[in-house]
Amino acid sequence: MIGLMRAATFEALTLLALFCVAMPLKYLAGVPQVVSVMGPIHGCAFMVFLWFTIRSWAEGLIDRTGAARLFVGAFIPFGGFVNERWLRRKTKENNAI
Repeated sequence: MIGLMRAATFEALTLLALFCVAMPLKYLAGVPQVVSVMGPIHGCAFMVFLWFTIRSWAEGLIDRTGAARLFVGAFIPFGGFVNERWLRRKTKENNAI
């Protein structure tokens, strides 16, 4: 579950870097190379996040609803941070049982 939390955080950071740094530099400053670099980094982070989500679902650490929540949250800016907090709370609940 720790790997999934880290992947969610990293995916959220790369999404924000793409939206808040790379795209404004491309459209406002005329530097399209930043998107050419940041886009594949975010794509790789997203694929790793999906892999961790599917693996956690297959292992029974999260259910179908949780996997869907994580997937949808990955498309929303700051959604990855919300997902990470949800995963942390879920981990604490599982450890308390």
